[in-house]
Amino acid sequence: MNKPLAFGLAVVALTVVIAVLTRDTDEAEVSFDALNATFEVECMDDVGPVPFVDGEWASDVFDDIGRSSHYAWINDTQVAELVNDSPGPEVAVEIICNWGGSGSVEEVQVFAGNSGEARRLGQVVSGTLYVPMSGNMFAPLEIRQGRSLPGDPHCCPSAYMVFFYQWDNGHWVEVDTEYWVRTELN
Repeated sequence: MNKPLAFGLAVVALTVVIAVLTRDTDEAEVSFDALNATFEVECMDDVGPVPFVDGEWASDVFDDIGRSSHYAWINDTQVAELVNDSPGPEVAVEIICNWGGSGSVEEVQVFAGNSGEARRLGQVVSGTLYVPMSGNMFAPLEIRQGRSLPGDPHCCPSAYMVFFYQWDNGHWVEVDTEYWVRTELN
């Protein structure tokens, strides 16, 4: 084999080895597809398991003008190592429920990522995923809940509580809380 060809093959082989060793493996190891799964949604407790298709669901219960009166959608998913010594990464799923009015309710559920079935880990937590999640194993699950202050519009709270959760004996345990208030910059 001539030297330029051998050198070229060596460069290609080294590039492949580096790509395999440095790739983000979390996504590759996940079998659970939250966007197309069926599972209980606490904020839709009166409808039973919710069959999501492409991250959305609308009930077959209609209001007086023919619109579906119950909606749920997956607003965000995050793949991360949230549970120590688990067989693979977990999938944190942010779900929003709406009953046809102007208000919505948010919840977060964490599922085992190594299973194609919906295997929820721990309890449902009220709020939204605080993204980016820090990946800090002290408190890997971070949840944000809006807090309205006087004068805030219905849609947009100006204060938030951020709750930090840690996995402990099959449950998410709150280990810390921060209070944030949005301020205006001059």
